[in-house]
Amino acid sequence: MGFTRSDVEALSASLNEPGWVLERRLEAWGWFEKMELPGEKEEPWRYTNLARLRFKLDDFSPNARQLTRPVVQSSNGSRGLSPDRSGQGEQIGGTITMTHPDMELDSGGVIITDIHTAIDRHPELVKPHLFAQFNPASHLFSALHGAFFSGGTFIYVPRGRTLSLPVEYGCHIEQPGGSVFPHTVIVVEENSELCYLERFTSSINGGAALSDAAVEVNAGQASRVFVATVQDYSPGVWHFQNHRYRTGRDASFKSLLLTLGGRFSRTEVTTEIQGEGNSVDMMGIYLAGEGQHFDFRTMQDHAAPHSTSDLLYKGALKGNARTVYSGQIHVRPEGRETDAYQTNRNLVLSDHAMANSKPELEIENNDVRCSHAASVGQMDENEVFYLQSRGIDRSSAERLIVKGFLEEVLGKVGRKDITGLVEQLLEERLSE
Repeated sequence: MGFTRSDVEALSASLNEPGWVLERRLEAWGWFEKMELPGEKEEPWRYTNLARLRFKLDDFSPNARQLTRPVVQSSNGSRGLSPDRSGQGEQIGGTITMTHPDMELDSGGVIITDIHTAIDRHPELVKPHLFAQFNPASHLFSALHGAFFSGGTFIYVPRGRTLSLPVEYGCHIEQPGGSVFPHTVIVVEENSELCYLERFTSSINGGAALSDAAVEVNAGQASRVFVATVQDYSPGVWHFQNHRYRTGRDASFKSLLLTLGGRFSRTEVTTEIQGEGNSVDMMGIYLAGEGQHFDFRTMQDHAAPHSTSDLLYKGALKGNARTVYSGQIHVRPEGRETDAYQTNRNLVLSDHAMANSKPELEIENNDVRCSHAASVGQMDENEVFYLQSRGIDRSSAERLIVKGFLEEVLGKVGRKDITGLVEQLLEERLSE
């Protein structure tokens, strides 16, 4: 098992890709060959030692020889389109299926398809944006993703269009030992609206698998964009994820990260605020249980004046779980009159769980309002006692307290179709 240059070339050949895509893959592979497994000596990985967690990349292999050409079908196809979705896709291992509404594609210029079909049919739209924000040279798993990306979506929303229903893409792993590398590119032009929902699931009974995903979003002037990611893998999955968002003038952008599953999960989220008058909300919820290690790294990068960003990540830990949050607000010299806030709160439910929180500020302009806050605390026994005195058993009381703790994040979402899903998944996980 393991990854080789010939696997990269076989993957590209199986997809019948143009030369410029193979060039980008091989450039990433060149970085991969020079890199080692990141460790505690590197500041971005200070609290995460993959070797100590017994991660071995050689335990996994690519799907390069199993990947099938994506199947794209319209809403009158055999499987149809869910009535509450503007478009949807599914990736099971190396099999990719996309369903889209004909009406959107034919009459409005909206494109909802998988990334490989987009490369084939719309290269003029994909080429300027594929890897425009994503940097394969940042660490080993970014390079590996750049070489082996497969699956994921391409969404293009032209000027003045609104998709009132979400577009959903699901990535599912069925076999241990394999790997998935979905890559999504989203382009939303001026005064348009989109909600994108990405879900990661698996059904692995024993064994391990590798997930290495990326999302690139370009939100144009006065656009309204919401990106929600749900990671609900089974315990044997190692998950790495890199989200890069870029916002234009007067754009309203929200992101929500729900992390529940996997043996290990590392998520990097960077929002580049490049337009004046931006409003950005970055939200995160996580529940970490026995044997899980979650690592979050965020960046609010203010490169334009008169913009706001508000980050709120909250999580609960039990058993011997460990979580790491490291976030930075960076205000560049041109970012005058910036309002930026960063908050990370952790609720520890056992004596063996541990949460690390490391917020940072880097301010290069004096005319700003910026602050950060972090806390790690245990459940208040007085609250538990109060609920028990009302006839509620301890287990139910603890669930109520955790749900109340996380409610602050849910209250900021502003979309019932997303909050309903999140509440359902939280209830299922808290009831385990």
